[in-house]
Amino acid sequence: MALLKLVIEPDPILHEVSETVIGVSDEKREFLRDMLETMYHYGGMGLAAVQVGVLERMIVVDVPRDKEWNSSPLNHVGYESSGGPHYFVNPEIIEFSQNLVFADEGCLSLPEQDYEVMRPDTIVVKYLDYNGQECLLKANGWLARCIQHEVDHLNGKLYVSHLSKLKRDLATKKAAKIKKRNSAA
Repeated sequence: MALLKLVIEPDPILHEVSETVIGVSDEKREFLRDMLETMYHYGGMGLAAVQVGVLERMIVVDVPRDKEWNSSPLNHVGYESSGGPHYFVNPEIIEFSQNLVFADEGCLSLPEQDYEVMRPDTIVVKYLDYNGQECLLKANGWLARCIQHEVDHLNGKLYVSHLSKLKRDLATKKAAKIKKRNSAA
């Protein structure tokens, strides 16, 4: 497996819409494993392919057991909701609950900062799994939040797009400073 290079804001690729994946090949599975290794290395709970420079609709998620609440499979045999990792190819959120919840979020592409974001607490997501099987998953709590955050990436949106313009601008400026500092090191 390989550690992939993270894309840090400001970078125009983070604002592009990712392309649909046609089939889950061995190469795609290897890339998903590399994404997962990269996510773990940098201490994330989720990672979208665009965050490592690939405009394809793939995300990986692994929510720690102490953060996961009541997620359940609808038709995915053998799925264990209280542990990951989870691989989502072409994820599409097909249902959102009306109940909205605030929680702090961070992002590997906007390092060293967290902001409170309001999101639906329960979703249903349709996707292809690691083996290319079509699945539905009803998720809530941190798993639902993390999936929504990563799907936003696939649609060219960062989580700070849910904030006021002032907070968005501050987050982008801070990320640019961190990016400059890290590239000088």
